[in-house]
Amino acid sequence: MLKKISTSLLLISLLSINVDGQTIEEIFGNYYKATGGINLWNQVKTYTLKQSYVSNAASDYNMEIKVSMADLSIIKTKTIMKRNFITGMSPKDSFYKIPTGGTNQAVVYQVKDLSEKEKVNMKREIFDLFAPFYDYESKGYIATYVGLETMGAQKVHHIELAGNKLKYDLYFNNTSGLLSKQIDNLPTSEQITKEFTAYSTSDFGIKYPAESTYYSNIDKRNVKLSTIMIFNPVFNLNTFQR
Repeated sequence: MLKKISTSLLLISLLSINVDGQTIEEIFGNYYKATGGINLWNQVKTYTLKQSYVSNAASDYNMEIKVSMADLSIIKTKTIMKRNFITGMSPKDSFYKIPTGGTNQAVVYQVKDLSEKEKVNMKREIFDLFAPFYDYESKGYIATYVGLETMGAQKVHHIELAGNKLKYDLYFNNTSGLLSKQIDNLPTSEQITKEFTAYSTSDFGIKYPAESTYYSNIDKRNVKLSTIMIFNPVFNLNTFQR
């Protein structure tokens, strides 16, 4: 389980001051403050993501992701053309369930074990889907300030987060403190660009990106991504079992 972020991480470090007079930790701290406060972030043990990926194509799909960070468990259900493709991992098991048979028949799943590479990726997602920069040092990432850049009418702080054979490019609005854009450079050579256009506040009190655009250099199509995020839901005992 990740250690909790303390307020001491937000102290000024002379080694990371940027041209705008803020440190990397202050930029991350401004994001936590703008989204509800670090005390709320530190209380999150579980979360659920409900997402829809829409590009007006037959390949449009919905995704539900349930995560228990304390238990190192995750299960992802991708629903495409009314068929569920399920990937799960817990300390005791890991699996991929593929629906077989016609859509008018009872669902029968072919079940496979995940490879070691797939398990490593799933473990990364447990924490990075929450926020890749949250407690980033204990995840093995190094943060580098790239510069203050212009994005449309916005001034944004560009921070590079790298480690574990991947890199995140993060762009934080200089005025609001919110994350405006994120580029995921994955070990598979896939590059995913997300531009966050609207935020919503959860019942728990944390504000999160609710509307965004999504583009993968693999699929090569512009997708509208809508997200509902639920913090600290209670899962039953068999949630992460195959």
